[in-house]
Amino acid sequence: MTDNPPAAFMTEKRAEVVTQPKRVLSHIVGKSLSGCLTFRDLRSPSTSWQLYVRSGQLAYATSAIRRSERLQCLIRGHHELLAQQQFSDDSFEYSDICAWWHSNGLPMAKLRQLLMRLSLEALVQILALPKTCVTLDRSTRLNPVLIETPLVSLPAPLLQMASQWQQWGAFLSSPYDLLVLDETQQLVFGQVWQGRPLVLRGQRNTKLVASIVIKELLSERSVYQIATSLGVSVNNLVAWAIPYTHEGILSFLPKPLASCDVTSTRDAGEQLSSLDHEVDASARLTIACIDDSKTVQKHVKGVLEMSGYDVLGITEPTQALTALVRQRPAVILMDVNMPDIDGYELCSMLRQSRQLRDIPIVMLTGRDGILDRLRAKTLGVEYYLTKPFNPGRLIESIQKAVEAATTTT
Repeated sequence: MTDNPPAAFMTEKRAEVVTQPKRVLSHIVGKSLSGCLTFRDLRSPSTSWQLYVRSGQLAYATSAIRRSERLQCLIRGHHELLAQQQFSDDSFEYSDICAWWHSNGLPMAKLRQLLMRLSLEALVQILALPKTCVTLDRSTRLNPVLIETPLVSLPAPLLQMASQWQQWGAFLSSPYDLLVLDETQQLVFGQVWQGRPLVLRGQRNTKLVASIVIKELLSERSVYQIATSLGVSVNNLVAWAIPYTHEGILSFLPKPLASCDVTSTRDAGEQLSSLDHEVDASARLTIACIDDSKTVQKHVKGVLEMSGYDVLGITEPTQALTALVRQRPAVILMDVNMPDIDGYELCSMLRQSRQLRDIPIVMLTGRDGILDRLRAKTLGVEYYLTKPFNPGRLIESIQKAVEAATTTT
């Protein structure tokens, strides 16, 4: 196969071509195509992703392999009863989810929200591929089509998250890779862990968490499976693990081809109760974003929600205190330049509040001067992000702030 233009596979019912995913999406839009595209990862031939389109618009996206472990990871926290369902790798989960939702008489808007979340996560993985082997099947269509999203202008957070995964691609090809700890590195891991722990919801004993995480890392399971068992998002798990791989303590390994279709058959209840610990996997941390810019709010919301957080958006700084006391977020993101009350003044007010003074604050601003940073630090702000920010840096800052708050509590 050669690097032909995408048109090469558009002239046949089924054909293959090696190209870049963005070129394929541009051609889909230009030709208003319908059907199912399969994107095979050239770095890991056993990994494939599927994109269903109708008239040039995204109708659904998913994995073509080991669907059950991906679904158990992404659905948890969205609907408790659905997360307990057994999905088969041999059946198409779109139909299964829609049938289950209909039989339970649940709101259609929530179903569309779930299908969109699953689709965007798969689309990020597709766009993160440096090159891909693409197959188009015009005869395969969805029925019914419940979401239609334009591919002509993908949201910036999604593209930036795909860019982050491309950078992570130096270490792993996809969340299907195994994340493992060499038994000979356990002592070193325990020493480094003290400075870079992984925060688990509902667990404050760092030694207990370390033993839980070590047992998972020795089990030779995929990123999806470990994230499900620990109750953390895939993005947060990978972002936490990357520094350990730099030091040779952890490794991302492709699953052997002979067992690429074998999926854990443990149900969701067993996964969440494994290792004799309990993690509230359905509870999502809330991050408050105080910024008068709707563009920034949309950007932050897109990045953080894809990483497993809920976002409390506040565009009126004068209403911030009331909203924060009512919902009490885990971390506060705050702009400096805002009308009525600037970020420094609001930060000072928060530090004087008995209910809010212990919540970590991340300054999100266009200012990058030394005096600005010093002023922020005198107010107890340890994390400072300048605009425009990298999604990976934002997630990393949030994770560090959560870790620090957990350690001091």
